Amino acid sequence: MSARVIVVGLDAAEATLVEQWAAEGRLPTMARLIREGRACSLANSLGTLPGAIWPEITTGISGGRMALYYHPRQLHTGEARMRPVRVNEVDPEYFFWTLASRAGRRVAVVDPVQAVPAPAFNGIQLFEWGLHDRTFDIESDPPGLLDEVRARHGDHPIHSCDRHGRQRSGYEHLLDGLLTGVARKTDVLLDLLQRDAWDLFVATYGETHCAGHQFWHFLDPRHPWHEPTAPVRLHNAMASVYQAVDKGLGQLIDAAGPDAVLLVVASHGMGPATGGPQLLPEVLVRLGLGSSSHTGDSWLRRLKAKASRAPTPMVPVLRALAGIGFVKRLQAQSGALLDPLESPLTRAVALRNNRCGAIRLNRTGREPFGRVNAGDEANALMTELRQELLALEDPASRQPIVTEVITATDAFGAGHHPDVPDLMVSFRTDLGTLEVCCSPRVGRVEVPLYHPSLPRSGEHTPNSRLWAFGRGVTAGQPLPDANVLDIAPTVLSLLDVHVARRLDGSPIAIVPPAS
Repeated sequence: MSARVIVVGLDAAEATLVEQWAAEGRLPTMARLIREGRACSLANSLGTLPGAIWPEITTGISGGRMALYYHPRQLHTGEARMRPVRVNEVDPEYFFWTLASRAGRRVAVVDPVQAVPAPAFNGIQLFEWGLHDRTFDIESDPPGLLDEVRARHGDHPIHSCDRHGRQRSGYEHLLDGLLTGVARKTDVLLDLLQRDAWDLFVATYGETHCAGHQFWHFLDPRHPWHEPTAPVRLHNAMASVYQAVDKGLGQLIDAAGPDAVLLVVASHGMGPATGGPQLLPEVLVRLGLGSSSHTGDSWLRRLKAKASRAPTPMVPVLRALAGIGFVKRLQAQSGALLDPLESPLTRAVALRNNRCGAIRLNRTGREPFGRVNAGDEANALMTELRQELLALEDPASRQPIVTEVITATDAFGAGHHPDVPDLMVSFRTDLGTLEVCCSPRVGRVEVPLYHPSLPRSGEHTPNSRLWAFGRGVTAGQPLPDANVLDIAPTVLSLLDVHVARRLDGSPIAIVPPAS
């Protein structure tokens, strides 16, 4: 069988490495796509809401409108505690593959990122079988498809990329699992591709994401964790995973047949983890905007920092001291809470936002225990915060560490979703690891970036790419630069599917119109 349009996501694959290794002959399939197809860079949300990248790709709707930007622990308007995004808060009717299905197209979708199944689907859906982000549940539609895949191919060997420790043996085991996972994923895709004459076939390789986070320091001699004496296969780990994916892409192209159009999307990239956002909670406390200026949150962060640097036998003890029950009691007495928006003393709180910082004001009428009035008071506080954040310096170089502080209104307009953070903070990536900052008002703040429960040496870059190849795609003609928001309308345009609702992206002219 075949597919009319194939969309393959390379989750967090660094495009510059893909292009470099393709030019060196290490990725022959990608070299062919670059040589015989068309490509373009894609603008994205990595400077505002990095975690919105996949929802933006799969829906064509801005993260400023959908506000799905940190699925593991996100704040929702009207609630004081951050919590995971729930299944019922993701509407599958917005995904481009669902829209294609509703238009009568025959569709297969395998491992889309941060997505949920659509009911009454015209095709097959397999979710979270093998992804870096296991956000919801491993499931399929029809339900028996998952059992069949497991019977034929087994489970993906890596369930969590972060549970390997820092020993070389753990990295070796992780690499083996990723390579096995890529091969097994390719077998699953070939199996499903051959089952029908698909109009649209969508799949994601998540192994590139995991490899970048975990193996960057083996690749990059500038990284503080770099081990020159590590085994060669660990130094080549990222390239090995990319090569395995490249081989899988070649097999998919062969299986799809000459009439298919292939879109390969590198969602966002990967580079050295340099940090910065982890400093913000303590900075806000020092500015007097948290629920306590001395204890509680500040004390907890210092204790966790000690735990991250402690000798191994001491880690369980320090972690126990930092346990939620003990800290809750301490914070209740000091006026600080694990979830600071539960306190009317809080004026602003730092939110998780991947490679960018994010700050939410504790606004009256919006938060349950609001402290800051909308209008002039909120605007004045945001102006103050921008000034103080831009004043933060790296003590070693005396260089500022923040490049931009942008408001939600500036980034997304006055009609943005109310769940979007009020301020988003971009940090420099050219000063090395940002674990210490200082300013006249906050003094010296030190918060480590690396800790045992999240042993990641790589972090995302804003390098997104689209490579197009196949029927009707003219070789050697670069595509104009576009946006990740343009992927969904482009796919629908290739399938001749009209979308009634407003999308924030526009179709890219992959194939010249018929004369």
